[in-house]
Amino acid sequence: MKLQEYPILYQASDSSAIKSEQRYFRLVKIKIALLLITTGIASFAWKQEPSTRTLVATVSAIVLFLLMAHNAITDTKKFDRSWFSSRAIAESVKKESWSFMMKVEPYDDPVSDSVAENRFLERLYEILHRQPSVCSELASYSEGGSQITEDMRQIRRKALEDRRAYYVQNRIRDQRIWYTSKARWNQAQESRWFRITWILQISAAIFAVVIIGLLDPIVNPVGILATAGAGVLTWTNAQAYRELSQSYGLVAQELALLEEKGKKASTEKELAEIVLEVEQTISREHTIWLTKRVEPS
Repeated sequence: MKLQEYPILYQASDSSAIKSEQRYFRLVKIKIALLLITTGIASFAWKQEPSTRTLVATVSAIVLFLLMAHNAITDTKKFDRSWFSSRAIAESVKKESWSFMMKVEPYDDPVSDSVAENRFLERLYEILHRQPSVCSELASYSEGGSQITEDMRQIRRKALEDRRAYYVQNRIRDQRIWYTSKARWNQAQESRWFRITWILQISAAIFAVVIIGLLDPIVNPVGILATAGAGVLTWTNAQAYRELSQSYGLVAQELALLEEKGKKASTEKELAEIVLEVEQTISREHTIWLTKRVEPS
């Protein structure tokens, strides 16, 4: 399904999650850069160049101020919290939307469409108020739209065979492809940054030997390279490449099995069981993802 075919609450929370994630990782990059600059300043032998003393002191003061401002923004804005909370809302709404469209309990027959819609709206209300801290942020992304789109109503009205085919193609297969590609991407990124870390560490060791034995440079690159290596580790830990490649790979395999089972569903009960299995599989991954990233209050 396209983004505009989902409830406006999903559209708003998904947009909020994406924007908050971008801002969070932008701050991580800025902090790593500032730490590298700080290390570079500390590695500069300004005593060998007295004329640069004022410049070094000025730059140090500016970087210190920027680090303080960075910490203040991080503590105040809490983009990571906004990211996690918004993503939790988005995935819960998406799960509920598919249950509504596929007529899964509590939206199953013989419940009328009007009753099912009321129950769906009640569920969205509950989902929204589980994350009160982010509610105000969603307002800027909620410009018009409906909580129950006409596309959702049309899919719900389809015959069993059509709904089954639609679910297999647009939910199970779509998510299987997404998780497979993300697992491969995270694995490639983990390998890439692992190699970069080793290159930086080996380079630092080589420069340490050369500088101690042969040179007395104005700028000592050992500390810069070591800090860069630590920065890479900070970045990979923030991105959780290895963890995500493993968990996403597992979900992709589980969805591949469920896709085959979904194709064979011949009754409303069998389709409902498949939908529940699929949504629980995807929901489990997001629950684990959220639990590991949100610190206990």
